[in-house]
Amino acid sequence: MLDLRRLQALAAVVSTGSVKDAAAQLGYTPSAVSQHIAALERDTRTGLLEPAGRGVRPTAAGQLLAEHARALLDRAAEAEAELAALTAGETGRLRMASFATAGAELIPPALARVRDRLPGLDISLRVADPGEALGQLRNGTLDLAVIEAHTTPTDDRGLIYRPLLTDPFRIVLPRRHRLAARRVITLADTAAEPWVDIRCEIGCCRDATTAAFQRAGFTPRRVVEADDYWPAQGFVAAQLGLALIPALALGVQHDGVAVRRLRPASQPERHVLAVTRPASAATAPVQAMLTALAAQAGARPARDASPPRSR
Repeated sequence: MLDLRRLQALAAVVSTGSVKDAAAQLGYTPSAVSQHIAALERDTRTGLLEPAGRGVRPTAAGQLLAEHARALLDRAAEAEAELAALTAGETGRLRMASFATAGAELIPPALARVRDRLPGLDISLRVADPGEALGQLRNGTLDLAVIEAHTTPTDDRGLIYRPLLTDPFRIVLPRRHRLAARRVITLADTAAEPWVDIRCEIGCCRDATTAAFQRAGFTPRRVVEADDYWPAQGFVAAQLGLALIPALALGVQHDGVAVRRLRPASQPERHVLAVTRPASAATAPVQAMLTALAAQAGARPARDASPPRSR
């Protein structure tokens, strides 16, 4: 295969008509340029230059090869420029997945920050549960995932986990419920209450709430089922039961509910993590998104609860 540096030397000599001028153009010594031409003639088994007065001119083979050399050098320059843009995150793509209740306070503002910084980056975001997202990371169809977990994984050589925030669950009650006058509620005080069963609460969220009820000493009496956290608020507002909902899923609150803290001993929580592969962790798009997610997690307001209403 022809050496690109030797082709560059030939193109410069043909362009300038002089080994000396070609050397000055390239920043080489005349001897180095002569050596490149000699090596290229050995590679091609043909003469490429011939004397012409005080300079040189190309043979037919030299002219042909110089023309191809210019095209190859242009393509190489384009490749370098495109690679530099890709490495800097100015082009390329970032494929992400997140769990559904990452919420308007975390994912969209972080995406907006990255879009402002890297407007040429193609960003895609899909909703996936943690198991699906981790599988797609491992098989290379995702670059970054935001997942929820009951505990932070500590031993996974195939993936890198970065904690973003701890998301506490809040208790959601009807606005006029007897416990709504309190700012902080002990979960054990709700043992006799009916509860909403939330179907999207699977995996780590179900583990967290189940453990909290066990610590409080009772099994919740679930009387109605909701597909997601927002319909659950509607059932609570209708006084059909209470619900435990993560703070990130309470960006919008139903007018008919009150949201209260739980005492630490009975408060379930989930961890929100950003996960990447080692091969993509240091790339500019992933680093930009990790920085934006961390900044947004740190800036997220502690939107705990609507204050108790006086009666």
